[in-house]
Amino acid sequence: MNQHNNLLSFVLGAAIGGAAAYYAYKHKDEILEKINDMEDNLHFDQHEWIEKAKEQLDRLTHKFQSTVFTPSDDAIKEDEIARLTEELNALRQEIQTLKA
Repeated sequence: MNQHNNLLSFVLGAAIGGAAAYYAYKHKDEILEKINDMEDNLHFDQHEWIEKAKEQLDRLTHKFQSTVFTPSDDAIKEDEIARLTEELNALRQEIQTLKA
């Protein structure tokens, strides 16, 4: 009985795989067109995200510079510099990830 179930599973899997391959073959132009559309949209969004990340990096850099060069309590300044440095490093990593 176990061999019968295995054979039935194999035949059913082969039939489903064959049907999927036949469908993909018959509709390959439509599938490729949809994939290309998705790639174009993804490419556009990627550039938008890179620009937003650059703007955020510029804002953080300006805030970092104003914090460093503004007279204030040294302990507060060091904490703020450390926090801003972490944000800048995280943002740089995001930009590198988006560029890849």
